[in-house]
Amino acid sequence: MDPPYDLTVIIPTYNEGENIEAIIRAVGEVLDGAGIRGEILVVDDSSRDGTIPAVRALEAAFPNVRLAIRTSDPGLSQSVVEGFSLARAPVFLVMDADFSHPPELIPRFLEEIRRGADVVIGSRYMKGGGIEAWPLRRRIISAGATLLGRLLFPGITDPVSGFFAARKEVVAGAPLRPRGYKILMEVLGKGTWGMARDIPFIFRDRKAGSSKLRPGTILDYLFQVLDIVFFPLSSR
Repeated sequence: MDPPYDLTVIIPTYNEGENIEAIIRAVGEVLDGAGIRGEILVVDDSSRDGTIPAVRALEAAFPNVRLAIRTSDPGLSQSVVEGFSLARAPVFLVMDADFSHPPELIPRFLEEIRRGADVVIGSRYMKGGGIEAWPLRRRIISAGATLLGRLLFPGITDPVSGFFAARKEVVAGAPLRPRGYKILMEVLGKGTWGMARDIPFIFRDRKAGSSKLRPGTILDYLFQVLDIVFFPLSSR
């Protein structure tokens, strides 16, 4: 029996009431315009603003919108991993709720998967990509994290991107230990994949809502890198 959808768009949220209705509608328009049978899966970390009622209203209006509410172990990466298990399509795509990842590129990701890629990554650090409206401190931190990630995955230009797609079998059975915000590193380090493709995109910082970055993010990332480095030894 064929799966009901071609693609699951996973949107992790926490207090995204100012953005969530607009991003769901924008993603839905892109899916419809491209003729993609897609579901929109919002995985929410028990938001305290208007995020949950906004999604519930859209869930009642559109059969391809689905809400999952998490009540323990909060975190963006944890939400994304839960989305992997809930996705009803053979391919999933992860994106933010704040329009920093352009919905209009969704068909391109699915096209690259259909052409044979196992993982497709939205890259800010290849020709055609870029970052708008970021302060210098955040640019430096991002560049450092990206450089460290490239040491592990030298063929990938943006291994810490939060905008990516993959076949579900890439993460099937993978011992993912999500922490922080760099879930793609877990997928690349512990998933099963052969071909990865990069797609350039312009990252635009959020215009509504507040950033979820916190002081411990850098430490989380360093522990994650060490975990991935030693994973081949510990998994034997």
